Amino acid sequence: MSRATTVSTAVIFVLALNLRPAVTSMGAALPDISVASSLVAAVLVALPLWAIGLGGWAAPWLCGRVGTHRTVTVALVGLAVSLAGRVLGGPVPLLAGTALACLSIAVLGTMLPLLAKGSAAYTLGLGLGSTAGALVTPAAVLSSSWRVGLGLWALAALVAQGVWRRTPGEFLAPRAVSGPVRAKALTIHFGLISTVTFLVMGWLPGILRDAGVPPATAGACLAVSMAMGLPMMWLVPGWTRRWRNQTLLVVVLATPNVIGVAGLLLAPAVAPWVWAGATGLGMGSLAFVLTTISLRSKDSSLSLSTVVQGVGYVIAGFGVLACGWLHSHTGGWRTPLLLVLVILLAQVVSGHVTVARRATVIPFPRRLPRIFPEVPLPPRRDIPEVGA
Repeated sequence: MSRATTVSTAVIFVLALNLRPAVTSMGAALPDISVASSLVAAVLVALPLWAIGLGGWAAPWLCGRVGTHRTVTVALVGLAVSLAGRVLGGPVPLLAGTALACLSIAVLGTMLPLLAKGSAAYTLGLGLGSTAGALVTPAAVLSSSWRVGLGLWALAALVAQGVWRRTPGEFLAPRAVSGPVRAKALTIHFGLISTVTFLVMGWLPGILRDAGVPPATAGACLAVSMAMGLPMMWLVPGWTRRWRNQTLLVVVLATPNVIGVAGLLLAPAVAPWVWAGATGLGMGSLAFVLTTISLRSKDSSLSLSTVVQGVGYVIAGFGVLACGWLHSHTGGWRTPLLLVLVILLAQVVSGHVTVARRATVIPFPRRLPRIFPEVPLPPRRDIPEVGA
């Protein structure tokens, strides 16, 4: 491509809306899914993290063969088809459809930092999509069935595809991964943040219900948590670009989660709305790391986004699995919540290392593969010897 076109804020927002409803709607409808046995339900909780973590690696491969615009199109069409297909049968279509939906989300989520370039529309759309999945799905299930509650999100993907199809302009072809990416701290930081985020989305109602909070109140607390994350998703991208002391920002963003998790550990039923609101504000950490990925993806390179999100979600999968095992082994939430506090401490440490050592992509070698003949190389300039 000869030039790059800036994707409008509205388009980025519409695309980002589709990154989480497939996951949060499943959590909201899980108790009402008749074909989900206890084993199937356990797999459905862990499956999105693994699928999203592994699926992101397909984005550079697709871009290298069909281009940026068609890659996003494939992801949106795949998302719509899988969301509609997973509600048409028993447990096998449900599992397969969820896996395919999360693979499509992985490709789309890897591409969006490249297109958004730090725009708050990206993180705000992601947060609003998470909230919508948690709020709208229970109402749809109550008025109709779980199949309708889950299947309606295929319409959102179709709408996004219609908007994307009308997006004009050309896009710079993303650069391939030419070597290892120096992003260990950023990858670990993303993985730890994702662990806490998914644990809140999946566990908050269960923790409160086990503490004696009425089921309706516990469900409403999850909605409050998702809603409280919305202003953070809007504000944090700007803070990330402007704050000089990035370590202080990392600490500030992690503090609400520490308060919320400590409250759930010590007195969950005393002030459930406060703990829920605090965990929602803590989602500003997710906005920070996503904005950081976007701002540091230099020269339209997908390598940083692919490595950080791909490996990071796999790390989060292990974190969620460990906390789930502790809950099953101990029969309570005390030990898992203590582990979450340790994860939050590690999140602050990895965040400090991330901002202290900027994650960068190793430059291209001088000899490029033939698949990129259009990329001009700068003229070679020999460095004169000292004293020459």
